[in-house]
Amino acid sequence: MSFAIETRGLTKTYASALGPIHAVQDVTIAIPRGELFGLFGPNGAGKSTLIRMLATLLAPTAGEARVNGFDIARQADEVRASIGLVFSNEHSFYGRLTGRKNLNFFAALQNIPRRDIRRRVDELLGMFDLLSPAGRMFHTYSTGMRQKLNMARALLHNPSILFLDEPTKGMDLPTAEAVRKLLKEEIVGRQGKTVFLTTHDLYDMEQLCDRVAVIAQGQIQEFGDLRELLASPASERAYQVELAEAVAGLAARLEKLENVKEVKAEGTRLEIVSNNGARMDQVLWNEIIANGGQIRSYGPRDDGLRALVRRVSRGDNTE
Repeated sequence: MSFAIETRGLTKTYASALGPIHAVQDVTIAIPRGELFGLFGPNGAGKSTLIRMLATLLAPTAGEARVNGFDIARQADEVRASIGLVFSNEHSFYGRLTGRKNLNFFAALQNIPRRDIRRRVDELLGMFDLLSPAGRMFHTYSTGMRQKLNMARALLHNPSILFLDEPTKGMDLPTAEAVRKLLKEEIVGRQGKTVFLTTHDLYDMEQLCDRVAVIAQGQIQEFGDLRELLASPASERAYQVELAEAVAGLAARLEKLENVKEVKAEGTRLEIVSNNGARMDQVLWNEIIANGGQIRSYGPRDDGLRALVRRVSRGDNTE
């Protein structure tokens, strides 16, 4: 099988006064062409560092990787020519140029023939629903519009692989939903591109990705088909409780119960997580009532990917 992205033992280590910091450790993955792949992890987990290495913006300390068949160390120019790269909070656009003129400028930098620039820019502006505001100055654009223009720029040279770092960050719900649909149906579905996205938005993962990896402390903790990961037995169970009014000290008392891993209290709402998938329905109900709680709503919550991510991020993957 021909892989769009393949890594073996990819590692990035930084020196510090307290010893080496392993930003990415021994990552080995293979992503087929035409796949929408998601890398999930909390801030500081190593997501952006991994993308920067694959995009040849950062040299690895150890290991190797091939992107679109090109070695990231020996064929960096070829890698860059075959990928599009989108980071959130991009600051390289020119605020006093229009959206269209920004794209024209970056198309020229990428040596797109002058006769083709207008057609390609119009095509991308239409794809991202930016034709109407294309004549406005970039500094007037909303966060969502800026991010869409950023994606349009990454596609100017028609790359076969697209790297997206937090693609829907800062977007309102309708804009984010439109971008998800565009990625899945048009860019991957119709055009056959490979998309590698990083996110800490679980909804993005569930709505978009064919396969996922979960990264924590620089290491891949889980990797595979999203449906298979969601179907694996949960090592914990979550409950949501809504009280008529908050009860002082209730969360602390619930945490002392056997098989309760953690309790989060926010106003009148409690989120309770039990160990090892233990069912705690009657025990929790009785304890809340005994401590003066008046329950408005109560029930177990099927966390799916949320439980998986919470488990591996804490390093207690016991399956």
